[in-house]
Amino acid sequence: MIEFGSGSLAGHFMTDDMRVGTCDGSTSSGQIHISNQKFGNVEKQKTIFTGSNFEAIVGMAYPALAEHGVKPVFDEMIDQKLLKDNMFAFYFTSKQAEGLGLQSDMTFGYYDKSKFKGEMVWHPVEFKYMFGVKLDDVLFNGVSSGVCKDKPEGCMITFDSGTSLMSMPTFATDILSKSKIPTASSIMPCKNPEQFGDMTLLIGGKAYTLSNEEWMFPAQAV
Repeated sequence: MIEFGSGSLAGHFMTDDMRVGTCDGSTSSGQIHISNQKFGNVEKQKTIFTGSNFEAIVGMAYPALAEHGVKPVFDEMIDQKLLKDNMFAFYFTSKQAEGLGLQSDMTFGYYDKSKFKGEMVWHPVEFKYMFGVKLDDVLFNGVSSGVCKDKPEGCMITFDSGTSLMSMPTFATDILSKSKIPTASSIMPCKNPEQFGDMTLLIGGKAYTLSNEEWMFPAQAV
């Protein structure tokens, strides 16, 4: 049985070959065939998993996060030497872009250079559980929030494709609330959403900026 933040799954472990790509194995030249992959056959599910929007869950984190005795799919790909390079990449579009026919995708063994402009920036993974990298600061409207101030052990941010909303520890959301920055658990009055400005994540000295509409919920009348 596995508990997730939004539900749970239960069943039994099985072993079989797994293919990433087309089902018939004939029309995709890039199909990946993994031999003897151990996986959980789901027999019971609760909350968000009870609908028709899930066919499977494939964990892409490090083996330390996997169930005991189960090697993750990506690590099997690496050990069986199935990839050109030992990497995977996500490309996420907005709902508006999807409406125009631009789809999100995931690639194994490479990243699609046509999906971005400029140079790729690499950051060392310091916490190999999920993908934890060093976080220097979080800024709003170009002003430091102070969430990483006075933390001798440093701040960390992890990239998790399975989390639909950004989340922070309680100490960080408390700091934001005192600074009148809205969070999912702390609603703030505003004249217009733009007054809170953009959010900038400073990671390893590199600034990554989210526009106001990318990090905030739409304003609600009260």
